[in-house]
Order: sequence, then structure tokens, then C-alpha cells
Amino acid sequence: MRIALLDKLTGEWAKPWIIIWFTAGVAALFTTFWRTTEHAGLDWFYFGVSIIGLLCVAALSFRRNIAGNGFGMAATAGESYVQWTAGSVGLMLTPIYNFFTHLYGLYYWSKNTDGDGNMIPKSANKWIWLVTIAFIVVGLLFFNTINAKMAELGILPTTDDKFYWLNVAAFVVAITAQTTMILRYSLNWWLWLLSNFIWLFVNLMSENYIFAIQTLVYQVNAVIGLYEWYRSESQHKV
Repeated sequence: MRIALLDKLTGEWAKPWIIIWFTAGVAALFTTFWRTTEHAGLDWFYFGVSIIGLLCVAALSFRRNIAGNGFGMAATAGESYVQWTAGSVGLMLTPIYNFFTHLYGLYYWSKNTDGDGNMIPKSANKWIWLVTIAFIVVGLLFFNTINAKMAELGILPTTDDKFYWLNVAAFVVAITAQTTMILRYSLNWWLWLLSNFIWLFVNLMSENYIFAIQTLVYQVNAVIGLYEWYRSESQHKV
């Protein structure tokens, strides 16, 4: 199904839209940073990493390989430390995995581009789920140990079971979304819509308000990415 407004936003209006989305996102993040933190060094680090994250997801939604995966590596390196200090195990482990998938993506996407240098999406097949499950299992093997270490160090914001299981869900869904994205499956954006919803609650529970706002900004971009990838996929099937 084609939607006229989304066709415009992913076509001739793409550049103005990205500028508006990015500017609004930066304004929202800076306002949150200024009003909810003490403006210490770590707070500035949170803010800086959140901005790099916006650059990353904008480039990925429009299938830009070097910008998307390059900014992705920088963002995930910072996000892992951010979420460690916030005491969110699932949100800390996920960027570690994502860093290496972005590194792989730089190579893999370059082999599957169109005439404009943009990555060509494809539909999912069954074996992708076997790969994803393997990565999830490995991550979960370390999950409890890291969570216990955070509790020992007094980093965990709460020992509530709901927070623990939300972190588990955040990790599983985000890993699945990241894997399907790097392997060029358009369904990844459905998973990111779900993942962002879970990450929002985890960030709010850990009082990581900068990244809670970032998640809301990501959610808007996920809708655009979902439409743009499926549109491109259908065009290359013709």
C-alpha cells in the first residue's frame, strides 16, 4: 500500500524531513539534558552519544551504508557505557553486539547496493531466525552474572523483578531487530517499533531521561524507515 505523504517524506521531501526531524530531536534532547541533569561531564557524554545515535538511525532508515554503520559503531560504543552507568543490563549488552554487526554491515551492505549507492533490502527467510537465536542465547548466558555484578556495585537503579525482565525483553527484541537490519530484512523496522517501546520503559525506570526522549525520536524515524525499506524492496522485485 502506497501512502502519498510517506512517499513524499522518503522521496522528494527526504532532505527537508531529515533536517526537521534531526533539529526537533536535538532540541528535545538538549531540553531534557538541560532540565533533568546537573550538566556534569557524564551528562554531556550522555547528550553527545544521543546525538550520534540520531545521525546513525537517520542514515540507516535511508539505507546509507558508511554513514549508517559508521555512526552506528560510534553510537553503540558510547551507549554501552551509558547504559552501564544507568544500571540497565539489557540495554548495555545490546550495543556491544550492535557494534560488531555495524562493522560487518559496512562490508555486507557494500556488496548489495543500487545505482545510487544505497543498500537494497530483501525479504526474510527461515535461516535468519536460527542465527538470531544463537546470538540471543550467548548473550543471555552472561546476563545474570552482569546483573548480579551491577547489584554488587550498587549501580542497579532498582531490584524490582519487572525491571530485570524488561531488560531481558529489551535485549532479546533489540538483538533480533539489529540482526535482521544488518542482514537487510525489511521486517527489522517492525521489531524496532516494539524494541523502542520496551527501551522507553527501561530508560524511564532507570531515570535515564535523555535516552528515554531519544527512544521517542527513534520511534518516529522507525515509521519512516519501515515505509522506505518496504517501498524499496517492492521496487527491486519488479
